[in-house]
Amino acid sequence: MKYVVQYTLPYEHRVMVGIEANSPDAAVTKAESLFDEGDIWQDTATVPLLLDDFDETGDSPLHFTVEQALAGEEPWPEPDASVMTIRRRDAAFRASQLLVEAYRRGEARGGSIDWEDLDEAYQAALQASGAAVDQAHAPSVKHCARLAVVLEGGIVQAVIADQPEVAPDVAVVDYDTDGYEPNELRHITQSDGSQSIALVIEHYVEPAGINLDEVFQESE
Repeated sequence: MKYVVQYTLPYEHRVMVGIEANSPDAAVTKAESLFDEGDIWQDTATVPLLLDDFDETGDSPLHFTVEQALAGEEPWPEPDASVMTIRRRDAAFRASQLLVEAYRRGEARGGSIDWEDLDEAYQAALQASGAAVDQAHAPSVKHCARLAVVLEGGIVQAVIADQPEVAPDVAVVDYDTDGYEPNELRHITQSDGSQSIALVIEHYVEPAGINLDEVFQESE
């Protein structure tokens, strides 16, 4: 058997908001109106949320009761809207945390953010927005996992990738500038703050016409 157990605890809910009004009575009236409309907790620039706290009151003991009994194969009841609000709030915090972590890891890798890190943050954001889908059936987000530069005679012939439509921009920076006109060159700032002249050629990323599995073989 499965049981839905409830506990009750007396408490006082204290909320403080900032309200601009012509008088104390007008401020209270506006607050009551916002409460009735369910907007007093929105924490906006015009009505900032200043306190939202719960305090236990009285000496009543914590009381548990069984509200519903279910057979072992029966599903649990659908969560109340209050639970969905908490889940969406927690998902929003989680999405923010994952996004920050993804960018930090990207910076540590020299500016390359892993799509798998962003995918997890995206799923959390979907849940926070109320539009989450079943993880097992979530549409996969395409990302470029393998990109190769093809050379022949020291010259770049092509840049190929497994997912060229979502591949990053690719450019070859060549500091051997002999034979090029000044207007063909660019000034590139170096790690020490100095500038060097270089020939920069941006390359279109093409679909791979060769077997990338054979290119990206693990070292034995």
